[in-house]
Parts: sequence; C-alpha cells; structure tokens
Amino acid sequence: MTANKFYQGKSVAAVEWWLHDCDLPALNWARLRVFADGTADACWAEGTKLFGFDSREYAGNFLAEDEYIRFANWDGEDERDYGVRAADVRVPEWTDRPGQIFEYLGTY
Repeated sequence: MTANKFYQGKSVAAVEWWLHDCDLPALNWARLRVFADGTADACWAEGTKLFGFDSREYAGNFLAEDEYIRFANWDGEDERDYGVRAADVRVPEWTDRPGQIFEYLGTY
C-alpha cells in the first residue's frame, strides 16, 4: 500500500508519545498517531520513515518490541527510576514532510 492510499481522507484522532526505555534518562521519542478510521502510524524520529498499521494495537506492538514505553503511562515509579519528572517533560511537536518514506506493515 502506498502512502497516498494509506493517508487518503484520514484525520488524526489521537497522538501518543513514547520514550525509548533503553536510553532513559535521555528522552528519545517515538510518535504513534491514531486516525479516525482506527488505523495508525508510528515514527521513531521526526522526518524519518513512517510505518502504517491496521490499528493502534499493532502500532503499539511495533514500538514496544523496540523497547519504547508509552509516556502517558509514566508514573511516580518511573520518575524515581529514571530521575525524570513527568511534569518537567515537554513532548515534541513533529511535522511530517512531503515525500517522507512510508512502509505499510498492516498487522504486527
């Protein structure tokens, strides 16, 4: 599936930010977007390859396999373990660029 076909008519319903567990306390982000039709995409860094999935679950599995953890689940134990207070963290703002490389994975 091409990027044009995957993204055609889609609107973003939710954005999740994930952190690479192995790099903490350094904040290396991944982004997961869920679209109104239930599909999702994931990206490890701004401007890098986008991966398309049939659902949020598959996109989350993809990130979790590479040891990313969902920032929304960050709690007091994580703050103590990594020495990073969630209140002090600002999630990035990424812009996709035209022609960005895309790979459709579907299920994962």
